[in-house]
Amino acid sequence: MTLALPHTELSMLVTALWYEIDHGDGSAAAGFFTPDAELTFSRRTFRGTDEINGVYRDRTARGPRVSRHLMSNFHVLRHESDRVEAVSALVLYAQDGTPPVPTTVPVLVADVYDRFVRVGEADGEADGEAHRWLIASRRIENRFLMPGDVLAVPTE
Repeated sequence: MTLALPHTELSMLVTALWYEIDHGDGSAAAGFFTPDAELTFSRRTFRGTDEINGVYRDRTARGPRVSRHLMSNFHVLRHESDRVEAVSALVLYAQDGTPPVPTTVPVLVADVYDRFVRVGEADGEADGEAHRWLIASRRIENRFLMPGDVLAVPTE
């Protein structure tokens, strides 16, 4: 297997997840993760899809929020047949309220470290689920954070 195909598939997966969070309030975000996945924001880790769902439920319960997660510089660090480790850059524009909101600078610039695993059957026949990638571990490491800004997800 060449690296080009997984690179494209994984980049598309990450982009789709950010789209879900920006346009669907993250209500389907847990579907991008394995059942036992870990999602870490700063020093706070959420384990399993129930806790990951809870992060986005709690965020939505706070009220309207406008966000745009801009992902770039997707780079594969390690590649095996059914496991990939990658890093990407994240720039986040976000603010509570309804659009348009007055903001001109990102609230966050971070490195996102993902560990992906391939799940399902290669031919899709055994359980009807085709081979696909999911996130087994995601760690978001802040590089720049606007002073005084409160992120919508728990970080402590």
